[in-house]
Amino acid sequence: MKVPKTLFTAALLLLSLLAASLPLFAEEEAPAKEEAPAAAASNPVLLTVDGTPITEEDVREIMMARFGNQLQQMPPEQLAMVQGQMQQMVMGDLISKALFINAANDAGYEASAGEIDEKMGEVASRLPEGVKLEDYAAQAGVDLNRIKTQIADDIKIRQLFDEVTKEIEKPEEAAVKTYYEENPDEFKQEANVSASHILVSTQGITDEAELAAKEEAAKDLIAQLAESDGENFAELAGAHSDCPSKAEGGSLGQFAKGQMVPEFEKAAFEQEVGVIGDLVKTQFGYHIIKVTDRAEEKKMTYDEVKDDLATNLFEKAKGEKIEGYLAELRTNAKIEQMNAPAPPAENAAPEVEAEGPTDI
Repeated sequence: MKVPKTLFTAALLLLSLLAASLPLFAEEEAPAKEEAPAAAASNPVLLTVDGTPITEEDVREIMMARFGNQLQQMPPEQLAMVQGQMQQMVMGDLISKALFINAANDAGYEASAGEIDEKMGEVASRLPEGVKLEDYAAQAGVDLNRIKTQIADDIKIRQLFDEVTKEIEKPEEAAVKTYYEENPDEFKQEANVSASHILVSTQGITDEAELAAKEEAAKDLIAQLAESDGENFAELAGAHSDCPSKAEGGSLGQFAKGQMVPEFEKAAFEQEVGVIGDLVKTQFGYHIIKVTDRAEEKKMTYDEVKDDLATNLFEKAKGEKIEGYLAELRTNAKIEQMNAPAPPAENAAPEVEAEGPTDI
């Protein structure tokens, strides 16, 4: 069952926040402390939500945490098309977060030092072995107090959500079964494959000799794979693939039809499991594909889905309750955009515009 996206989940994923600020650990030195005033001066307030500021830095952090990898891989012309959309999504989420945290503060919710320390420990446990959170944050230019504030906000908002949804009860089994029977299309499992690949990229190359050299390089990799019956696939992918999936040994995970370019999809769905296929040419270059698993289309039985379905229906009901609560908060909120033109005074000449905050 597909569950509708509920709401903004409260605060940043903290490790993502750090990683977004620090693409490669230890590649750059931490910003000097004397640079902080300049950084603050270049962090203008974009909006206020009932007086709570949303700054350029807030937007940039979430943009990088959520879309960083996509942004880095997009060609400039595509980036120009989608960046504004992404920023609007992030701004909407930040407004929701500000409304929630203000409501949580007004209700008197608090995050204890013990709760914050526990969450800080969880963040630290996800760092590379031997790397301390303090060092990682310093290298990323992120203040530990800012991380603690994000964690505290998250805890308080979750307390608020628990209160708002406390009357929502888990669905009875009869309701779960009725939903299953009335929505059969949601429980169809599409045919899918799990596959890995090695990409020899030809993007940006127009010279025939260079293209021929890329094809030969790909054929050489196939020959190396044949010598080991494909056992060294992950090793060769890590060493030679031009796709970010090289970090996972070339694994693309599981995918259904319609998710890959046509040439790649056709080859992947026709190949036998465990077999190294023929070279596949797409707009991205030459692909060497290894299918690792396959599942045919089927309808999942009620027993297979009932537990997850019950949970999803419960979470959906809570999400709808919180969405209604958020709508109330927005109705009563004062949201101002900084430095936007103010509405013209009554009877004023149309061409005269004064600068100042305006409600949005």
